[in-house]
Amino acid sequence: MNFDEIFETYFSRIYNKILGMVKNKEDAEDIAQDVFLTVYKNLKKFRNDSGVYTWVYRIAINKTYDFFRRRKETFELNEEVLSIEDNEDVTTKIVLEEKLQLISEREREIILMKDIYGYKLREIGKIKDMKLSTVKSIYYKGLKEMGGL
Repeated sequence: MNFDEIFETYFSRIYNKILGMVKNKEDAEDIAQDVFLTVYKNLKKFRNDSGVYTWVYRIAINKTYDFFRRRKETFELNEEVLSIEDNEDVTTKIVLEEKLQLISEREREIILMKDIYGYKLREIGKIKDMKLSTVKSIYYKGLKEMGGL
């Protein structure tokens, strides 16, 4: 398959998968373009170990994960936040940020992927190239260290 055939065959399918994860058309378009740029640059390296769609989908998952990693929200305490009274949302964010600081980067990353970005543990295993049992172990250990959040 040449690049044009891959693009024509899989672009809309990959775009829709990405859109389902990021929930924003512009972001999904940017990520999809990045996916197919990577496909174009690496087409000669494709070994046919898996199907073309599987290869493109894996790139899409990794690019989407990179997108979320770059946009990782940080919750800062500033005077504006502190001046808001009885705002449960702000309190939740502050408590969450404090608890996330209690665990390792590895645990934090897996908990964020699952609980904030909505990945399933099996998907996280594929993205991180880990066994499902390892992902589960890290996830539940992190939750326990956070106090069972």
